[in-house]
Amino acid sequence: MIVFVLLVAFKAIKISYKGKPLGRLSLVCLFQPILYFTCETFGIMECSTSTAGLVLGAIPVTVAFLAWPMLNEKPTWAQMLSLFLSLSGVAFIALNLGNGENTVFGLMLLFGSMASASLYNVFSRKSSRNFKPVETTFAMMISGALCFGLLALLKGSPNLTLRAIPVLPSIVYLGGLSSVVAFFLVNFNLSRLKASQSSVFSNLSTAVSVAVGVTFRGEHFGLPQAVGAMLILLGVWGANRK
Repeated sequence: MIVFVLLVAFKAIKISYKGKPLGRLSLVCLFQPILYFTCETFGIMECSTSTAGLVLGAIPVTVAFLAWPMLNEKPTWAQMLSLFLSLSGVAFIALNLGNGENTVFGLMLLFGSMASASLYNVFSRKSSRNFKPVETTFAMMISGALCFGLLALLKGSPNLTLRAIPVLPSIVYLGGLSSVVAFFLVNFNLSRLKASQSSVFSNLSTAVSVAVGVTFRGEHFGLPQAVGAMLILLGVWGANRK
């Protein structure tokens, strides 16, 4: 939020919501970041990483099915095959991460995060007809800051600021690049591409996570990770090759 407020204050970007359908934009903000991050955060606490990867990896397929009746964006058979190919790549990697205990409540939360992310893609695509990507992203960042900031205050943590100092670089990265820049690019994509085409790129995060883990943390990289990453890349290419 601070990044955006500074950009608006210095007139680096222009934001205007006058006369525009704010109800549709509020749904975007509700599904992402509020519901998605709430369900994902608590869901992962109750489930294994592999389970979370499998459930969240299905988002592009869910988006494709929702975009058909809600946006009149009918995917071709080739695109659907590519989406399932990408999903199989996520599954291939996730199933080789090892299993952990999963609770019913945790699974419900993960499915809730999957549904929230899918509906966000659809409604962001709809909102792109009336709002610029930067306006959608600004609304998302403000709503997220207000919602989660209020929760932090209600929880009451007097040493929160002092404890945050050692991880300040991580906070700046997550707040600046991983939130503002990343969501702006997603909203920009959704203003140019079909929802099913744009959402499939989210599965690249699995392949990128594997690559970063190997490069910076010395994690194991074997045949399952290689095959999974290749399937993800083929699926993304197939969904957007035309």
